[in-house]
Amino acid sequence: MAGAAIAAPAYAHTPYGQWVVYRQKHLLVGSHRGDLRTYDLAQDVVAALASELPEAQARVARGPRPQRIASLMGTGQLFLAVLSADEAGRMARAEAPFEGYRPTPVHALAALDTDYLLFAAPEFPEEHGRLVTQAVDHAELGFPPSGLPLHSGAAAYWR
Repeated sequence: MAGAAIAAPAYAHTPYGQWVVYRQKHLLVGSHRGDLRTYDLAQDVVAALASELPEAQARVARGPRPQRIASLMGTGQLFLAVLSADEAGRMARAEAPFEGYRPTPVHALAALDTDYLLFAAPEFPEEHGRLVTQAVDHAELGFPPSGLPLHSGAAAYWR
């Protein structure tokens, strides 16, 4: 009886499994607290997706720093994010403040203004990239980006 009471905490629920399910159910758009503009733009992207692709159940995911975005994208836990063009380039090259992370390929979907990009992880499916890019364009949030490699779905759409 005493052994069962001690063993009970070992079976306690952890949120990890729920986060896996949440990420499978919702299309997350990353942003970070270090630059509040990323959050505002990610909310705009989510609103565009809610209008055009409600089945994506898009949500904003906000990390504490841009390094968290690099970590999540580099491990396949996040497929879309909004960062400044400068941060995205440094993340792709693993330059400061991303020097502790492996280079995280950046595949742009759309420029959201002159300084910020919506981008996808390379494994984000081509058709999904095209649909997200289309939704952002239809909402008049974005335009074709330059200076970074395009995601294959965005390249197909912008052609």
